[in-house]
Amino acid sequence: MAARALALAAALGIAAAQAAPLEYTIDPAHTTVYFSASHFERSSVRGRFGKIDGRLVYDADSGAGALDVTVDLASVDTGNRTLDGVLRSAQFFDTAQHPVARLRADRFLMEGGRLAAVEGELTLHGVTQPLRLQVERFRCGEVTLFGVSRQVCGGDFRAEVPRSAFGMTRFLPEVGDTVTLQVAVEASPAGSTPR
Repeated sequence: MAARALALAAALGIAAAQAAPLEYTIDPAHTTVYFSASHFERSSVRGRFGKIDGRLVYDADSGAGALDVTVDLASVDTGNRTLDGVLRSAQFFDTAQHPVARLRADRFLMEGGRLAAVEGELTLHGVTQPLRLQVERFRCGEVTLFGVSRQVCGGDFRAEVPRSAFGMTRFLPEVGDTVTLQVAVEASPAGSTPR
C-alpha cells in the first residue's frame, strides 16, 4: 500500500522525499458535488452529481496532498427531470461525448496551520482550466460509528467557475455564467471498507 501511495503521489506531483503520504479512497456514499447558478438574477438553479469516484493523498505532517476526483455527469440531479435532460444534452454537458468531469488538485496551500486552499485543474466538456478551491473545513482522524472505529479524511471545498470558459454558453445571460461549486468529500484509507 505504501508503494502504491507513493506512486500515486508522484503521479499527482508530490515528491516522495517531501512527504510520507497516505492514500485514501473517496467514499461515494458520502461525497457529493453541488452546483448553483443565477436564474434571471432572481433565484438560483441548483443541483448535484451523485456518482463520484477518486483518490486523496495526504501527508498530515507536511500538509502536502493531492486530490483526484471523477464525476459522472449523467448523474446530475436538479429535482427536475426535464432540466436534467437539458443539462445532459449537447447544449450543456454533452454527456454522450464527454461523460465525466475530472478535478485534479496537487497544490495544498496551508495558512495558519490549516489547509486553506487547493489548486489544480478542472476538465469539463472537453476543456481543461485552472481551478482554485477554497477550503471551508478539512480534517483527518479516527471516527467511531456504531462501535466501529476507522480513519477518515473529509472536507468541504468551494469554487466559482465561469461556464463559458468550458464552452457552455447556452441561455446566457438568463442563466448566469458564474457557477458555484461545492465539493463535499469523505475518504477512507485505501483498502478499507467505507461505512
